[in-house]
Amino acid sequence: MKNRLAFFLFLFILKSSFYKAQNNTFSPYSRFGLGEMNTTTFAHNAGMGGAYVALKPDSLMPIFINAGNPAAYSLIKLTCLEVGGTFVNSVFSGNNSSLNKWSTSFSYGALGFPIKNNGGACFGIMPYSSTGYDLKNTVIEDGIGSVNYLYSGSGGLNKVFAGYGIMPFQNALVSFRTNNLYINDSLKKLSRSAYKAKEFGNKLLSDFSIGFNANYIFGSMEQTARVVYPSSIFFNNTYRRRSLNLGDFTGNFGIQTAITIDSISNEKERLKRIDREIEKLSALGIYSNNELKQVKDSLNRTMGFHKRRLSEKVKITFGYFMALNNALKVNYDAEVLNYILDGGGAETIRDTVLYTANQKGTITLPLEQGFGIGFKKGERINIVADFAITNWSQFKYLDNISDLKDNYRIALGLNYVPEKYAAGSGAFFRKLNYRFGINYQTGYINIKNTLISSYGITAGLGIPVGIGRLSSMVNVSVQYGQTGTTSSNLTKENYWKVNFGFNFSDRWFQKFRHD
Repeated sequence: MKNRLAFFLFLFILKSSFYKAQNNTFSPYSRFGLGEMNTTTFAHNAGMGGAYVALKPDSLMPIFINAGNPAAYSLIKLTCLEVGGTFVNSVFSGNNSSLNKWSTSFSYGALGFPIKNNGGACFGIMPYSSTGYDLKNTVIEDGIGSVNYLYSGSGGLNKVFAGYGIMPFQNALVSFRTNNLYINDSLKKLSRSAYKAKEFGNKLLSDFSIGFNANYIFGSMEQTARVVYPSSIFFNNTYRRRSLNLGDFTGNFGIQTAITIDSISNEKERLKRIDREIEKLSALGIYSNNELKQVKDSLNRTMGFHKRRLSEKVKITFGYFMALNNALKVNYDAEVLNYILDGGGAETIRDTVLYTANQKGTITLPLEQGFGIGFKKGERINIVADFAITNWSQFKYLDNISDLKDNYRIALGLNYVPEKYAAGSGAFFRKLNYRFGINYQTGYINIKNTLISSYGITAGLGIPVGIGRLSSMVNVSVQYGQTGTTSSNLTKENYWKVNFGFNFSDRWFQKFRHD
């Protein structure tokens, strides 16, 4: 019953969010491209600076969904429901003035579940981009006076996605070791170095996962521009409007792998073993010092490395993802009017310069690629770093090549939990997840030869909830960031963003013999 209620709640969220794309930005830079692009990750990643390419979910509770790299779906071992929201408070400053705005919005809803023992699937919804601006620029024109240029835009796009991830070679390492375990030394075909090389390759194969997302992008955007002259006697004002409706498919895919280190070579212990052997031979009194030296040299050449097992396994993770740059079909309306203002401010249309309705066109998305590397020590420390590039220079809006620039993104994140499976007094605080992260983007909007770059610093908490405080988690993070600059008479945005998400993990869809 509990699972059914959670499932229907999730469907209700999807239906409500499907109705209309949210308008949750006030940034003047949402005028360019497709608006302000939303992140593809959830609250867990937000606390780690948005890093996600090489982030592999835990195989044990609580499980989280890494929607940024669908290869991570393969590690979903329990049904996982995630929903989240965002609160943003922004201060826009420029031209000796400032403006404070805030908003709250739905961020995502997703349901992930395992498929067999080496795969997982996920579907959900999240905002894709947001447009929301209202700008005014006054220019003194010779012989005319003060001319006002007014720009406004609203709307946005949503993304519904469904994905699948699988580990196709999950048993490669076990099979390799089993096939080489009971072979007599005289019959072995692999040298020690060749064995180690093949074992390393099979470790990477065993942890190799691949996944994809099929995305449906939909929504609408409207943009208007006005040129208002100081006198309607000599000049006609101009009004331009373009509204766009989009609904089409795109996709992205990713891969991940890892190498696990459970022991390290201990050279000191190896030398101690050699010394103990020499001491035993010396105690017999039948070998000369020269003979003992020869034996020691021989042992140095032949005795293998001594391995010391690590109390906490170390895992180095690697990741790659690509978001496709296919063309999306759109319908749009456009009109250009000349009008005048009467004494009461009412508009009177003089003539229609252009009017087109239900026109067909395409938007070519930018190709996005990213690489990631991670370091995980036991269940306590997880560090990941991302580097990604988005080719906005190849973006086309209604078949027109834009003047946007390629955007480069770097992110670094840390997740630390003192004792994941703590019990007894004070266990709750030892099971808290502490997260920190930073990110930087060069920006893809170029105004007055200035790139609109951005950076963010984040800190977050993962709070275990539920029976035993292991099955579910509440994720909260706070980010301070800046976008843009006040130089060249541009606008700078300083913002505080709070991301919050609820993660419910459990074993669903079970068949019981007795109800």
